[in-house]
Amino acid sequence: MRGHAVLLVVDVQKGFVTPASAHVVAPIEALQARFERVVFTAFENPDPSPFRDILAYDKLSPDDPDTELALRPRDDALILTRCAYGGGRSLIDSLRGMDAETVYLCGIATEACVLKTALDLFEAGITPLLLADLCASDKDRRYHDMALEILSKAIGPHNLRHSGTVFET
Repeated sequence: MRGHAVLLVVDVQKGFVTPASAHVVAPIEALQARFERVVFTAFENPDPSPFRDILAYDKLSPDDPDTELALRPRDDALILTRCAYGGGRSLIDSLRGMDAETVYLCGIATEACVLKTALDLFEAGITPLLLADLCASDKDRRYHDMALEILSKAIGPHNLRHSGTVFET
């Protein structure tokens, strides 16, 4: 693989950790050690925002303790805060600056921010390898499963992986 192995952790924040998603937190925290580079995204919902105005979703305001990460990022991890489903230009530029051609993607919620981030990476020419067992919906397993089905079509079934196979040769 050319470039660096980058782990991208999407929105593993206190406000998104629920009984449906809690199982991914500890394995993601442990997985950080296996990568050269680690990037986290963290969602914040300022006022005003489309999440507040269109969806009437008022959680995760910038000063809310629920916006804090639910795990300990390693000391050299890059943490990017954003107020959108995807990572946007800032994430893509940061990954390009790391010489990332392939990004291992995990986090919460598969059906929203993880899905959008995977599509953003794909459209930017960065291969998203989705670690399906380390993604979850904060609402219900069925949303996770539906998102995996969509992502299988959108980024290719060969780009959905299990975390235990990441470093197999």
